[in-house]
Formats: sequence, structure tokens, C-alpha cells
Amino acid sequence: ERKKESMKKTKISLMLMLMLVVVTISNTVFAVTASIVDTSKTGSVTITALSQLNGAADNTPIKGVEYSLYQVGNYTDGLLTTTVNTKEEAEAYIVDKTPVATKTTDDNGVASFTALTLGRYYAKVTAYPTGTSQIPESFLVDVPMTNDAGNGWVYDITVKPKVKVASGNAVLTKKDQKNNPIQGVVFTVQISTDNGTTWTDYVPEGASTALTLTTDAAGQVKLEDYPITVGEKDARFRLVETSVPAGYEKNIIDNSKLDCVYAQADGKTVVVHADGTQEPAADVGELTMINEKPAVTKTVRNDDGSYDELASVSATDTISYNVTVSVPTNVANLNTFNLTDTLSEGLTERNNIVITGMYGTDNAIETIPTTAYSKTEVGQVLTLTFTPNDIKKYSTIIVTYDAKLDMDHATIGTQGNDNTVELTYSNKIDVDGTQKSTTTIEDTAKVVTGGIKIHKVDSADVNLSEAKFKIATSKANAEAGTFVKGTDGQDIVAVSGADGLVEIKGLAYNDDETARDYYLVETEAPTYQENGEEKSYTLLSAPLKVAVSGTSHTTEIKVINKKPISLPLTGGIGTVLFAIAGVSLLVIGKSIKKEEVKE
Repeated sequence: ERKKESMKKTKISLMLMLMLVVVTISNTVFAVTASIVDTSKTGSVTITALSQLNGAADNTPIKGVEYSLYQVGNYTDGLLTTTVNTKEEAEAYIVDKTPVATKTTDDNGVASFTALTLGRYYAKVTAYPTGTSQIPESFLVDVPMTNDAGNGWVYDITVKPKVKVASGNAVLTKKDQKNNPIQGVVFTVQISTDNGTTWTDYVPEGASTALTLTTDAAGQVKLEDYPITVGEKDARFRLVETSVPAGYEKNIIDNSKLDCVYAQADGKTVVVHADGTQEPAADVGELTMINEKPAVTKTVRNDDGSYDELASVSATDTISYNVTVSVPTNVANLNTFNLTDTLSEGLTERNNIVITGMYGTDNAIETIPTTAYSKTEVGQVLTLTFTPNDIKKYSTIIVTYDAKLDMDHATIGTQGNDNTVELTYSNKIDVDGTQKSTTTIEDTAKVVTGGIKIHKVDSADVNLSEAKFKIATSKANAEAGTFVKGTDGQDIVAVSGADGLVEIKGLAYNDDETARDYYLVETEAPTYQENGEEKSYTLLSAPLKVAVSGTSHTTEIKVINKKPISLPLTGGIGTVLFAIAGVSLLVIGKSIKKEEVKE
């Protein structure tokens, strides 16, 4: 019996040991199973957006945050497979992807995504409530995730994302019209919380004055970390030029329709142009402002065909003028863009007016349609009134025409005869497009013409009148009888007056304002009375070289006429003596001949 009892106890012991082993093995199998991802399961992600404005303890829900959930990795053979490990990689990966689902946080700040296939997800903030200055961040999350103990997996994930005060970044580059950066331009930052309807100077939190920025050597100012909202309202920002360095003028459109920027929930900046169009969101919004100052230049053609601000001309020359206007790129925003060209009294006969425009990268030129401007001529004044929107394609406007000297009114000498052009344009446009003021710039081209003053006298310095002269441009021309023509197409003939003076005007000198040589020919000498008979003074025997300059008309050139040498007069005593001598010679000759014959 004892033996049987012992064997029974042994069997029970063995069974207990076997059960212990089974339990131990079973427990071991369950532990291994808990540490391995069960790919047959699904998971969930619950987002709770809470304010952190007053620190981490602030649990005020943020309602209305929209999240789009993208799967960026999955499990293959029990292992997570993905190439996305950062938010930057996630942003690039989802460009052409469709979200698994999109949810918006409720009154409790909660948005839940359920029945999710296991894998890695990117929860992207795609919208946020108007007026909030706190935006929960986008984030990566794995489903499932290792538990806190590190010995198992959590399939239902709860996330309280970080919250940031949304802000953006922008940079503005200031250039001149030749694309060179301008250093030292000061901008005032302005803010609008009503989508650009009204603007005020922006005073950052904690500051007492408006924020100003000054361009650096690269012509840039940086608007960094500007808020997405101010006073629980979406904010837009712009930069208004307030001062410029010496040699420049302020932008022609002041406090007007300037480009502005605003930040998105993801911190990217959107640039909004004056016409309402927008650039794609970027990490840094880029603005460019050209120093929009129109320019006008007036030139006149020289002898060599080039154009300059001064030319010397003669009375019969056709004077060709050129007006060049640089057109600002934002001319369409202006209300006024007018040219006024005024001839001085010494100029006349404006004709052959041609108005062209230059456009495109290859600087093509075309005639500007007459519908783009109106033209009026009153007396000496030509006015061209352009329609700004109709000339926006042109970078340059060129106006050419011809004129002549009006010798009845022309100014002789260096003072010259001005031709002035004025460009009047809007220099301040309000935000509603109302013109606040205009400015006028001008340029002048001048033509000069010279002359000479001859004082005709006799040997006793007595004034001689009625001496007649012609003038040639060279000695060869003078000798060949080719003389300077007048406005009537005939040779200029200058006649001395009772004071002995003779003036020839309208003679060109050199374009560099140095003197030019001419040759004066006396074609008819003055006369005098002798013994009751009219006689002529001796003509100048050769062309007289004279220098014409800007002052030559003020200096008298004295030309002396002398009386000719007196020859014996017919019937006088000299003639009788010559006759007697001649007869005597004849008589003597005949006597000698007769004697020879007798011999």
C-alpha cells in the first residue's frame, strides 16, 4: 500500500511539474507575442489640440484645426518599411498623394482617425480657425508605438501636438532701374487685419514705435517671424518706402497698391501682388521693388549724326530733336503721364513728329497707337497726354521731330535757343487709386548759332556804307563762288549800313563750342565822290578768313577799303604831252627815211 501510495504521489508530483512547465512555456509564449507587432490589428490616432498660450498647463481646446492624415510607411513581413523620417521628407513625399482622411478638431479640440492600417503617418495641418494665433504643428506618428514600459505595443495613439504662434518670413530686395541693389532705403512695416482694406504702422508686441527696416548692401530687408494673426485676426504685412539715400527719389507710388505678405499655418509665406494675384507659398516670401522714377531726356542731332544736349546750327539747317522717356514698370497704376514740349521763340516749324515705343527683352520698337495718347499743339507748345494703362508694355517712349531756327527771333551766341520738355506724372496714389499729387521733371536741349560783325571803313576810319559781302564755308568754296545760302535759298548778301556795320547771323560753329572758320568775300565795293564823279573803293583782293564762335558776333572786325591809285584822265595835260611826244617821234622818223632814200 505504501508503495502504491508513493507511486501515486510521484505521479501527482510529475503532473504538477508538467503543468508548471506548460504554464511557464505558455507564459513565455505570451510575453514574446506581446512584443511583436500584430499586423492583423488596426490602430487609431486621436489628436487633442490644446492651447499653450499660458504655458503647458493651459488646456483650452483649439477648435477648427484641420488635419489631413497621410500614410507614409507600412509593414512588410512584420517590419515597418518607409523612407520618410522627417517632416521635410514627409512634405516632399505627400506632394502628389491623397490623404487617408481629413478631420477637424471639435469643441474639445479633438480629431480622431480610426481603423487605420498599421504603418507610419504624417498628420499635416491644412487649415486653422480664423483669429487664432496658435497653430498646432504637423507631426509624424507610427501606428502602433512602443508602450511606456518598453515591452509591448500601443495601437490606439493619443497625441497632443506642439503648438506654435504661427509666423512667416519675407525678404524684400530694392533695386534701381538698372537692376543694381540700393543700400540705405528705409521701410516702415505696415499691418492690415481686414485683408488689405486699411493699413496702419505695425508696432510689435513690447515695442513703443513702428517697426522700420533698412536695406543692406544687397539692397535687402528681412521681415522675420512676423505673426500670422494679431488681436485674434488674420494679419497681412507690407513695407512702405519712407526714405532713400542721396541720389534717389522715393518710389513714385507712395502708400498705394503695394505687394503684401501673409503667413500660413505651416509657416510658409504667401506673396499677394497689387493686382490681387498670389505667388505659391514659400518658406520665405520674396518681394522686389524697383526704384520707379521715370526719366526724360532731350537731345539734338549734331553734325556727325550723334545726339547731344547741344548742337550748333545754321539758319537753314533742319534741327532734329529726340525725346526719350523711361517708363516705370508700374505705369498702369498711375493716373497722369504727360509730356509737354516747348520751343523757344528762336525756333519754329515743328514737323515730322514720330512717337514710338520700345518693349521686350530685345528692345523691339514700334509706333505707339494713337489710341494710347492724345496730341495737341498750341503755338510753340506740343502736349502728349498718355493713357497709362495703354503704354504699360513699353519700357521707353521715344518722340522725334524736326524744327528750324526763326532768324527773326533767334538768339545768337552761347545763350542759345532752348527746347524744353517736361514729364508730369503721378507720384502719390492712395490705396483706393486716387491721385494725391503729381511731380514734374524736365530736360532741355539747346541749339546755338553764331555770327560776325564787320565794320567797313576807309583809310581815315570813316564809315563806309553799301559794301556788299558774301560768305563761304571754306577758302576753296569762296574762290569757286560757292557761298552760304539764306532761308530763301539764295546766297546771303550782307550790305554795310551808314554806320559801316554789316552783320551776318545764323552761322554754325563747332558742336564743342569752339570757333569755326569762314571766308568773307567782298563782291561790291562802296563808292565815293571825287571831283564831282562817283568812284569805287578797291575791293578786297582775296577771301578774308573770319572765325565764328559763340561770341564772335559781339566783336567788330574792321575791314579797310582804300581808294585806288589815280590814273591820268582823258583830255588832261598829261595826255597832251604824250600826244606831242608821239607826233614828234613820227616826224623825226619820216625825215630820217627821206634822207636815206636821197642817198
